[in-house]
Amino acid sequence: MMESTPPSEFPLEKVHAAHRQSMIIMASIASSLIGYALVVEALRRMQPDAVPVPAADVLRMVFFALAGVVIFATSLTKTMLLRSVPPGPEARISRLRTTSILTAALSEVPAVFGLASFLTIRRRGDFYILLVVAAYMIVRHFPQRDAWELYVRRGGDAR
Repeated sequence: MMESTPPSEFPLEKVHAAHRQSMIIMASIASSLIGYALVVEALRRMQPDAVPVPAADVLRMVFFALAGVVIFATSLTKTMLLRSVPPGPEARISRLRTTSILTAALSEVPAVFGLASFLTIRRRGDFYILLVVAAYMIVRHFPQRDAWELYVRRGGDAR
């Protein structure tokens, strides 16, 4: 049986490589927000007049409520995933990577709701509010290298 490296002696290069991978994935997801804004502006120029939608106010409330649920779920998911610390450094790195990618994907969801809102209701302001919320969440959950090192070495808080 092969003995694993103690977390305190684990090579930081592996942590940094995994962190870099997560940052690239998160940046890619963040760049999709720009794409959503371009789509909204192109559609607005192609069809500037909004067609009245029955129950538009109800739809707006649903989109904002769903975005609020996703904001809460993202923070809760991150906390729950990082609460139980895997025993080995490799497993901790894997947990950090998975958590970062999942929180990045969930952070993007309010912008998707904003896009759906724009496509159905044609309210550009709602889209941009939800886009800013998504951008804030991505920044808030962006992986911090020092926190990753601490989590891998000691199983500490990686938020």
